[in-house]
Order: sequence, then C-alpha cells, then structure tokens
Amino acid sequence: MDILFGRKGFRILIPLIDIAFIYLSILLSYYLFKDTLNDFTGNYYAFLSIWPYIGICYLILSHIFELDKPKDFSLIGVGYTVSLTILSLLGATMAISFLAREFAYPRSILLFSSGLQIIVISLWHWFTNKMYRRANEKKTVVIIGYQKSKDLAYKLLESNGMWSRILHICEPANPKVYEYINECDVTFLTEDVDENIKQNLVRYCVNENKIMLYEPKNPEILLFNARFIQIDDTPVLDVKELGIQPGSEIIKRIMDIVLGSLAVVVFAIPFTFVYLTLKITGGTAFYVQERITRGGKIFKIYKFRTMVENAEAKSGPVLAQDVDKRITKLGHILRATRIDEVPQVFNILKGDMSIVGPRPERPFFVEQFCKELPEYNLRHRVKAGLTGMAQVQGRYNTTVGDKLKYDLLYINGYSLVLDIKLVMQTLNILLRKSSTQGLKDEKNFGEEIKKLSRG
Repeated sequence: MDILFGRKGFRILIPLIDIAFIYLSILLSYYLFKDTLNDFTGNYYAFLSIWPYIGICYLILSHIFELDKPKDFSLIGVGYTVSLTILSLLGATMAISFLAREFAYPRSILLFSSGLQIIVISLWHWFTNKMYRRANEKKTVVIIGYQKSKDLAYKLLESNGMWSRILHICEPANPKVYEYINECDVTFLTEDVDENIKQNLVRYCVNENKIMLYEPKNPEILLFNARFIQIDDTPVLDVKELGIQPGSEIIKRIMDIVLGSLAVVVFAIPFTFVYLTLKITGGTAFYVQERITRGGKIFKIYKFRTMVENAEAKSGPVLAQDVDKRITKLGHILRATRIDEVPQVFNILKGDMSIVGPRPERPFFVEQFCKELPEYNLRHRVKAGLTGMAQVQGRYNTTVGDKLKYDLLYINGYSLVLDIKLVMQTLNILLRKSSTQGLKDEKNFGEEIKKLSRG
C-alpha cells in the first residue's frame, strides 16, 4: 500500500494509472460511437497516430496542476483540479491532431471521453488522496524549536489532518529531546533553532532513519540553486546571483505584453459590466493605491473598488481581515472571482508589473516588514506580479514570513517554464475560498499546545 499511496507512488504509479484510464475512456468512446461514425477506420486511425503524445501531454499537465501531489482531500477540490487538467488536455489533443493533420479525430469522441475522464479520474484521485491522508494521520509528531514551534503546532492542529497527531513540543535543550524523536514518526524542526544544534539533530535523524522536516531560514533558500564547483581539490558552492538575467527579462516582458493584450480582449465585456455597475451604485469604480515594485520604485496600482469609499480614512493602513465589514456585497463577489484584479492588466502593459512575481505591497507595510525581516527587500529584485508562487502555494492569510520564502524561492529558481507553470496553476486557485480570505481570528489551541509543551 505504501508503494502505491506514498510520495513515490503519486509521482510515478498513479500518473501511469491515470493514463490507462484516459486510453480506456477513449477506446470505450469509440466502441459506444462505432455505429454513428462515418468512417470508423479513419477516425480510429487518427487516434492511433497521436496516442503517445496524449499520454505525454497528460503527464506534463498533471505535474503542472500538481495531481502528482496529494494536496486536495475533498471531492469538489479534486474534481476542480482534474477538470482543469482534462480540459487542458482536450485543448492540447485538438492542437496535436491539427498539427499532425489528423482531422478525422471525431469531436464526439473527444468530448465524451473527456467527460468520462473527469468523472473517473476525479473519483480515483479522491480515493488515493484519502488513502494517503489516512496513512499519514496515524503518524505521530514531535516539534522542536522555540516560539516558532508554537506557531507551527497551531497550523498543524488547525489543519486537523496529516501530521496533526502532535505528541511533544519541546526546546532543543530538553534532555529528553532524542527520546521524543525516537518515540515519534516525524520530527519537525523550526527555523529559530541554532545552526549547530540543528546540524546535530539532523545528523541524529539521518543515522536513525527518522523522518525530519525543517523550516529553512531565508539565507538558506539562497543556496538552493547553488552548484558545486572544484577549486583545486576543494569542493565549494557557487551561489548564483539573485535576480533575472537580461535575456530572460526580455522574454518575460514579451510574455507579459502578449498575455496582457490577450487579457484585455478576453475581459473587455466583464470589465465594462463591472465598471458600469460600480458607477451606477455610486462612488468610484477604481481603487488606486501606491505599491512598490522592482528596485523599490513606487507606482500606482489599479483595482476595482471592493470596499466602501475611504475605507482607511480613520484606521489608516490595515490588512484585510477574514470578516471585514469594509467590503461591500459586490466587493465580496469581485474578490471571490478575482475580477477586482483585472485592471492590473494595464499596470502590466505599462511595465510597472509582470504577470508573475511577488505581489506588490504598500510602502507603509514594506517599511514595517523590512524591519522585521532583513531579507524582505530582496523580493524587489524583480517586478511585482499579478500572481506568484506565494499566491499559488500559499493563501491570502499565509504569514508574511512564509510568503517571503516563496518569493525568494521564485526569484532564486526563476525560469520561463516556472512562469508558465505558475500562470496555469493560478487557474487552479481562482475560485478557491482559502486563496481569497483575509487574516483570520485564530482559534484557541492555547490550552492544547500548553499540554503538549515539554519545555
């Protein structure tokens, strides 16, 4: 069971089973429609000519939409991701059949088999994800750290899923720390642990074949793409410059202009409708605010107004809350569908922003965050973006520190392929409530965390 429902199974075996379902659904569709096809032999040959490319495309798309990772555990969530993957595969199959000049591939087969694939693969992945979660829910956890350990414990307890069976929360100096590691299946190490102590704990877990997960410090992220080089007989790490190379900048800018221009055409009608609705209901249609982009440059960002007029006149700059009375009824709809972000296309075309990059923040908060996080200014090595790794992998209420880690990971590992992947993954979070929520009022896990703390 661990072979199929473990991490390796999700990366190798389950995608192969998915492909088997895809081919079987196509063959079943041909069988069901055999009497209605004008030229069954020619129609079937069209599929045989391109069948390997369909499988390759699915592997690429399933990786982009992260079906090879057990992330969703609800049928609706899984179905949403699978639907995006299969619809993308449908478009890719049509493009391949056109390029291969196989015009005899029937649309009826394409549409019917795609419907079958969405149903079958959604149920299959919902089952596999449930099995993965069931296996990991049983794993016991020890969290080692200082204040950060309490923060991590809260997240795991709130998730009420994998790795929420916490047995111990302790500091590294606890005399029983190694005893706790041996007792538990998984060891979490938070980023506030001293480097020397961390190395000792990592070495111990490796020697004892224990699972260890640790939060990286921001400077460690800068080493992730470093490469080994040899100086005489000494191996050293060559740490790459943080930023995007000039050649890649040009390609990125071309992609911004192409996708931005396409977005203007696609969203012209909904843009006009929202604009007129906001004007009719009273007040301004656009919300203009100063934000910071590459090099600390201040620019004015455009969004559809989702809050009451002069929402921060009395309070001053405040981050959005999960329950925020300043947001209008229409504003809730605009935020949930992300339509409020559409005017930023003009910021992209102007060159203030990019399609992909760290989300731009207000000068007031940038100054505050830079005092708390010394590496925060490093995110301004690239242009601010409409979407980014922090938005795709995190949530709106993900902490500033964790968002910064994602931003640094993006900048340090930048490639055009990564940009394309993040653009497509953005489709997977558009209608998900967790990605648009504001800062939450935390549930009180204080008593439970106190009981688990060992000092």
